[in-house]
Amino acid sequence: MIKNFVLCVFIFNSLILFSQRKRVNIDSVIKADNYKVYKNISYGPDMKNTLDLWIADRKSKSPFVIYIHGGGFGSGNKNAAYTKNNFKRLKRLLKKNISFATINYTLKNNDDFLFSSFNDAKRALQFLRFNSEKYNLLKDKVALMGASAGATSSLWIGLQDDMSDQNSSDPILRESTKVSCIIGMAAAHSLNLNRWKNMANVDQAYLKSIFEKYLGKMDTEKWMKRSFDENYISEVDFFEKMDANDPPIFIFNPGKNRKPKNIADFHHNPLHAKVLKERADSLKIKNVVYAPRIGIIDKSGQGVVDFITENLN
Repeated sequence: MIKNFVLCVFIFNSLILFSQRKRVNIDSVIKADNYKVYKNISYGPDMKNTLDLWIADRKSKSPFVIYIHGGGFGSGNKNAAYTKNNFKRLKRLLKKNISFATINYTLKNNDDFLFSSFNDAKRALQFLRFNSEKYNLLKDKVALMGASAGATSSLWIGLQDDMSDQNSSDPILRESTKVSCIIGMAAAHSLNLNRWKNMANVDQAYLKSIFEKYLGKMDTEKWMKRSFDENYISEVDFFEKMDANDPPIFIFNPGKNRKPKNIADFHHNPLHAKVLKERADSLKIKNVVYAPRIGIIDKSGQGVVDFITENLN
């Protein structure tokens, strides 16, 4: 009975999470509630490299969350953090003395496909660490949080070894990319498409037909070939790089387990959560995983804000 109730609650909340588009007028909120907010900070050379930073405590340093929006790597922006429900979560984090950043990033392109998106998110993390004194942040207490594409970017950064470049002439890139925890809403367990094929039990031709549609106006021949190349796969397959030293993960995937009709169906399949949980359990990585439509409900009942608070304090 209790399990069925929890299942209903999570499915209901998931519909809110992914369907709600009404945004809060943050300028009015900032003025009315006297929040300390830095809007449109430039963290890199591209015009898309901007972020908003909400400061939890003006007097003492605070841990912080970086939110990476979704949109299939082809759309979306940092204002996704300001939908009504997401903004409630933001305010709860601020009350718990956790600062919050939401970022824009370069979208998929013909030159390097998804790597601009990944590397922009990585740079935003390193930028805030480099400027932690300026913004009164605890640089060693950081959470990555994202939805859909942003969730997968969070895992790509957080489940790899430290990607700092100590030989870089850019001091920002010398900052660590290791984080305290990762939160993924509708995350993929890898970007190795062969893993997706095996997970969903479809054949290669079916997988490629869906991926080709996703590429759209991009150089289809180039990216169909490269995306199945072993060298490329080694760069995007963070699942393969998971180890016992990885940070705690919170995964919520409310999708249905059905034969995917498009790339979103593939990416949001709840079996991604199942595979991530099995891998994390085998490596003894702390995890809280919910995929209610396939019966995975963490016995703790812990929510996102409590998970972040626990792992940043």
